[in-house]
Amino acid sequence: MTGHTAPPSRGRPRAGLAAAASTVLVAALLPLTATGVAAEPLEAPRAGLVAEYVFDQPSGDTVPSTTGGTVGAATVVNGTDELWTGSSLVLSGGARSGPGSWVHLPDELLVDRSSATVTIETRFDASMKSSWNFLWNIGSDSTTQYYFASVRDAARTAITTGGGGGEANARAGSPLDADRWYSLTSVLDGEAGRLTFYVDGEPVGSTATTLTPASITDQSLSTIGRAPYDDPLYRGEVSTFRVYDRALSPAEVAAVSTADAAIHASTHEAAAQAVLDRVTPVTIDEPVTTLPGYGGRVTWTSADPALVVDEDGVTVTAEQPPAGADPISTSLTATATVRGAQVTEEVPVTVHANPAADEPFGYAMVHFIEDSAGYAEKIYLDVSRGNDPEQWDPLNGGEPVLASHLGTTGVRDPYLTYNPETGTYYVIATDLRVFGGDRGTGSCVEWCHWSSQGSTKLNVWESPDLITWSEVRQVDVALDADGTTPAELGMAWAPEATWVEDYYPDGSGAFVLYWSSNVYTDPEHTGPTYSRVLWGATPDFTQETYEYGGVFIDEGGNTIDTTITQHEGTTYRVTKDNSDGKGLYMESTTDPRWWEPSASWSTIQTTIGASWAGDDPGGVEGPAIFKAHGEDRWYLYVDVIPTTGYRPMVTTDLDAGWTVLDSPGFFMAPSTKHGGIIPLTGELYANLRAADATGAVTTDLGSIEVAEHADDDVIRAALPGSAEVTLAYGRGTAERPVDWDLTTVDRTTAGSYRVTGTARTIGANLNQWVGAGGSTAWDAPDREPYSSTAVVVEAEVVVVADAAAPDVGVVAQTRCVAGSVVLAVRVTNEGEVPVSATVTTDHGARTIGSLEAGRSASVAVSTRQASIEAGAVTVTAEAEVATATSTAAYGAARCD
Repeated sequence: MTGHTAPPSRGRPRAGLAAAASTVLVAALLPLTATGVAAEPLEAPRAGLVAEYVFDQPSGDTVPSTTGGTVGAATVVNGTDELWTGSSLVLSGGARSGPGSWVHLPDELLVDRSSATVTIETRFDASMKSSWNFLWNIGSDSTTQYYFASVRDAARTAITTGGGGGEANARAGSPLDADRWYSLTSVLDGEAGRLTFYVDGEPVGSTATTLTPASITDQSLSTIGRAPYDDPLYRGEVSTFRVYDRALSPAEVAAVSTADAAIHASTHEAAAQAVLDRVTPVTIDEPVTTLPGYGGRVTWTSADPALVVDEDGVTVTAEQPPAGADPISTSLTATATVRGAQVTEEVPVTVHANPAADEPFGYAMVHFIEDSAGYAEKIYLDVSRGNDPEQWDPLNGGEPVLASHLGTTGVRDPYLTYNPETGTYYVIATDLRVFGGDRGTGSCVEWCHWSSQGSTKLNVWESPDLITWSEVRQVDVALDADGTTPAELGMAWAPEATWVEDYYPDGSGAFVLYWSSNVYTDPEHTGPTYSRVLWGATPDFTQETYEYGGVFIDEGGNTIDTTITQHEGTTYRVTKDNSDGKGLYMESTTDPRWWEPSASWSTIQTTIGASWAGDDPGGVEGPAIFKAHGEDRWYLYVDVIPTTGYRPMVTTDLDAGWTVLDSPGFFMAPSTKHGGIIPLTGELYANLRAADATGAVTTDLGSIEVAEHADDDVIRAALPGSAEVTLAYGRGTAERPVDWDLTTVDRTTAGSYRVTGTARTIGANLNQWVGAGGSTAWDAPDREPYSSTAVVVEAEVVVVADAAAPDVGVVAQTRCVAGSVVLAVRVTNEGEVPVSATVTTDHGARTIGSLEAGRSASVAVSTRQASIEAGAVTVTAEAEVATATSTAAYGAARCD
């Protein structure tokens, strides 16, 4: 296991997330250490500063802006003197309409501005990690347009003029820690068209956007700690708040963080120690891996020459013991850094040998990304860090691996599965594009339209090795193989499949496929209905073999998103209930034909994972189950909607249900959503890593020569068969096969031709498409798929003109000399190049050493016989690069 805590202490499961007590006590929010403002704080940038509020006063309900001028004071709503600590203002939280404190900022702070930077020094309560909140907001009470930041889950900043569904989000890669001071900065650069989020002076998330501060046309109620939505008030503290009318540079953002860090300098070492206290022993099981960074707050060093840590502080190269040898015990030094304060500690490390090729090792995950600001509804692949199911690396640089140019051109809810009879991997997915897709018309738009009139086709890709994938195809789950319609179904979404090895009467296997659809009684799909989980069967996800089965789950209300695992004869399923408040719930059955209506299911647990969504059972969906290698330990990833993505649950007893996994080293890229996870072997894992390339070591692979009229096989055989590529995550280089495009080569004409080749990497798959005129509109005509991340190399093919072949004329005659027949042979060089010639007869051979073009030479061969039968002579003419043969006949002869 790589860079993670070894079992059984990999993570600490618990019943729910840490939350504040139900009674709000102001005293509980006072600083851990009352430090006051530093005597001589470092200065934050002043240029472009519109407003600056420093919350260091001892009392009062107004805070003046240090910039003076026309910018008014901020007002503390529901403020009391006891909320002031001398270095901060306590925001007490609670219901939006309740007595909690918040700050009302002056109107029109950024009206008509093209760029902005907003900085805040804050410490938040643990309850904010799972509650919707606005840390600050530039806008009004409108839920349509606003510019804000939030610390919920993975902290972020966003801007929108289209409500929650239109937010452009720049999000941190991992959650922040409660009860420590942060400098959080949002930079909205209108000229560059980019929104960037900084934590403690470091960029942690960025997104493209065409919106600017001027897009927020109503700035009549800008706030600190209060949302335009009916979210709870922010619970925590604030020390400084600044608004600039320009985009600060990264160096300036870092200067803000450094200046504000001095306010609570004595608390940062304690915060760093708190981070270090959660660092757990490390296990290394591959030559190169990424160590856990604990949200970017921990770096590593090594005193052991067998463990070399890269300059990035997290990539380690290890000398592993030989196969079959015992693990090696050693250590690394972990350094936790918070706002310049550092603490270090020696951490035990166990180094294992590389796994055998067929040994269970590692995991692969397919998923999609929710991004309203971009067309991200495509297929993404991640791989575990070694054998660790709690740390994940995105493949292909986090870019998509596959895309669909068919149907709606969107891909959601993918699942990854395997046919053991054919050795084929499949990705299946919903055919739905939410962002930029067909929204419908009239009174039935978006979800109304999609769920009733949307696609009943599933997107399908297949692969023999998880690296090279086919073009997308589709299978319609509302049609049987003979083309009949077995049921009136709305859109098919969230497909998964479980292999049943003896599904057919002859003992062969098939996938039992299950998905969610509304079921209608009329072909127009207009009557009242609800979503059920349906099923069908197919061994290969083709229309020719697909059979519709019927209803799998019908609870009388909306049920979706079923996932299944099996263990010791029991089948377990987790399903999302959207009607009765059960949220994600798990059931089990021992019926071997679990997909049939006769199977009896027992409920084990409801509202699974709700604590990840602020105790909202409806806030999680898209569950994905998988078992850890070599132990009775299962993971359930639940998708926290709409944009947070997967968060982990764990159990060592499926019949006991799931608990939240509190694993400080858990890492997964933001917005990793609704997918599927499969186990790998040592060989599969190594192959995936060796195909995850960032570029070619050398793009020009040289020159080769071929003759005119050479066919493709000859040319490809002459070209380099592989290219050396640079691997992602500091894993060195690897040789990858190259597929050459020979369309530029004119085989009939001598000359030099540049050809391109594509290295066979994960990024070489068809992950984008374009329609006529460069359009990516969902209904663009002439859509063609291509790869935007292929590693491309070049070579020169030199087509050499066919060498001038020897061309000789031969005349053979007989003569009588002294009573014997003599063969007189005249050879003429009728070609364009000099030749040498060998004259062969039944009576001997002669050589002509060199014969220039157009010249002739004669040779005589005595037969030493008085008579001969008719025959022929053969002349073999050789030029520099070619040979030709000519013959000439002669008649019978007698010399009496």
